[in-house]
Amino acid sequence: MKKNNKVIGAVFMLMFTFLGASSASALGPATVNLGSAGNFVVISKVAISTTGASAITGDIGVSPAAATYITGFSPIMDSSNKYSTSTYVTGKIYASDYTVPTPSYMSTAVSSMEAAYVDAAGRALPDFTNFHAGDLGGQNLVPGLYKFTTGVTIPTNVTFTGGASDVWIIQIDGNLDISSAQSVILAGGASPENIFWVVAGTTTLNTTSVFEGTILAGPGTSTISMKNGAVLNGRALGQKDVTLIANTINGVATIVNPHLIVTKVVINNNGGANVVSDFPLFVGASPVVSGVSNSFISGSYLVSETTKTNYAQSFSGDCNTTGNITLYNGIDMVCTITNDDIAQAISQPSQSSGGGTVVYGCKDPSASNYNAFSASNPSLCTYTGTSSVITPTVTVATPTVVVPKLPKTGFPPQEKWYESLLNNILNLFK
Repeated sequence: MKKNNKVIGAVFMLMFTFLGASSASALGPATVNLGSAGNFVVISKVAISTTGASAITGDIGVSPAAATYITGFSPIMDSSNKYSTSTYVTGKIYASDYTVPTPSYMSTAVSSMEAAYVDAAGRALPDFTNFHAGDLGGQNLVPGLYKFTTGVTIPTNVTFTGGASDVWIIQIDGNLDISSAQSVILAGGASPENIFWVVAGTTTLNTTSVFEGTILAGPGTSTISMKNGAVLNGRALGQKDVTLIANTINGVATIVNPHLIVTKVVINNNGGANVVSDFPLFVGASPVVSGVSNSFISGSYLVSETTKTNYAQSFSGDCNTTGNITLYNGIDMVCTITNDDIAQAISQPSQSSGGGTVVYGCKDPSASNYNAFSASNPSLCTYTGTSSVITPTVTVATPTVVVPKLPKTGFPPQEKWYESLLNNILNLFK
């Protein structure tokens, strides 16, 4: 098998020599989709610790472990309580117990990390099996899928030769160990972003070693340990502990921009006639269309609209009650603006002449009349099926009708026959 691996390796080297630098298509397997885990340079489900002054470029985070399991970094909590910072991290620190939406952000990133490990570890039909018996010292690795049923050691420098888009996946059923002061060397434009070490056991980067690529540690005993002064150009994505000792990690995080959907809901149950398109929507200064997902740079934004009179506005979803929202890389969010038309009070002239009892009224949205009541109580304007509360403004007076009387008798003018009858009776006694 060792002989066959050498032959295959030579063939790949010839392919790269003649095609690699100029070929438009990448060599090796399809890349591993890290999802939102690609936003981080260090992730652990259990703990991240540093002894001494490490220097990390990129974001780090733990979940489901809490922030207390990030030790040695002296984190400073941001005023939003959604992340913290450290003099050792050029980036942000996240934990599962920080303020929302950080918990969901971290759980999504961890799920993406787990899915990436399952994908990479499950790739079949390797190009090389147990290449050089797992001893990579002095070897040259061309793009491809490598399968090791045992551990892998790097006692002396190892070289990865390939183009900037070529991919390497190294499946290791055992442990991964690079010796002190040894390096993974990249040649021909090979990128650490496209090298994936899929390790079921422990990973140890010994003192002052230099390592390239993304370490995807499995769910077993797969701790990632960096010894004093070791350097990692890539990511350490671990399902167990990640321990550092004055290390340097230069992240190659693939930023997954956040997406936001603004949804408009218009309720017309009080005679309103406006529709969704009558309310232009904006995220910051950018116009958006209701129900359409848009990509943004992470940060804080104000969701707004062009309002209409006689409509009550409310916000829901991931934005607050005033439309403010903070977007994080790798997280999709939704903000809903609801506009509910307001029932209008009936407009009637005040009838104050003639006295009478003052009553109040509100228009009934289910009929053409209005409901009258004797007290000025706005809550009485709440009808079934609507939450609109209208302050009554209508006053209706019951006028006093003054009927003219005939002189002397006091009978109304339309009752003249009474007057005639009375006069006849009086004449009988004369």
